[in-house]
Amino acid sequence: MLLQNLVPEGFWLPGVHWIIEVILLIFLILFLWICVCVRSIRYFWKFPMPAKMGNAIAAGPYRSRVQPPSMIVEALDIRPGMEIVELGCGSGFYTIAVAKAIQPAGLVFAVDIQQGMLDKLKVRMDQEGVENIIPVLADAEGHIPLDDGVADAVFSITVLPEIPDPQKALLQVKRILKDDGIFVNAEFLLDPDFPLRRTVVKWARQAGFTLNRQVGNPLRHVLVFTKDE
Repeated sequence: MLLQNLVPEGFWLPGVHWIIEVILLIFLILFLWICVCVRSIRYFWKFPMPAKMGNAIAAGPYRSRVQPPSMIVEALDIRPGMEIVELGCGSGFYTIAVAKAIQPAGLVFAVDIQQGMLDKLKVRMDQEGVENIIPVLADAEGHIPLDDGVADAVFSITVLPEIPDPQKALLQVKRILKDDGIFVNAEFLLDPDFPLRRTVVKWARQAGFTLNRQVGNPLRHVLVFTKDE
């Protein structure tokens, strides 16, 4: 009552809710501005996630909820004894889950362009007691040092958009994949390189793949492809 008596009639005093809304709006604008800047830079300059950020980004709480390893295991149609290749394994958050799912006789070839990421993967393997993973240092856009038709399945998690020429990488995927094998690619919205579903389908089609099915939704899509006959 005292405050109301001190404020002249007709004078508008902003409330706490109004101030909170303004602050949230400012943060939203800043967030969108940063997203636009980052995506603009990444559009012209493709590079992999720095190895020192591997653990923090790959296994964060948000990532674990919206794109859990179980989603990838389901999309791969896991069977014990499979031989699977991961393109851009990073620090191994998904690699470990897939390797455990195909034990005891299965094998995962974990491909990454950075030795620092493979070193983090090896640490994670020791911590988890997982031995059926073979780290492979390679540039997927160039040549993956694996035999033709070696893989029952190949998967990649938010990796294709980081590659300057995704079609070249997908041609390597096609080479190492068995005729009846599948390629699984996962993307999610908060990744700075997030591509639309139709973009990934276009890349895959140009490399000789056909979309078989989709897991998830347009904001966190997991696409399953088969090789063209």
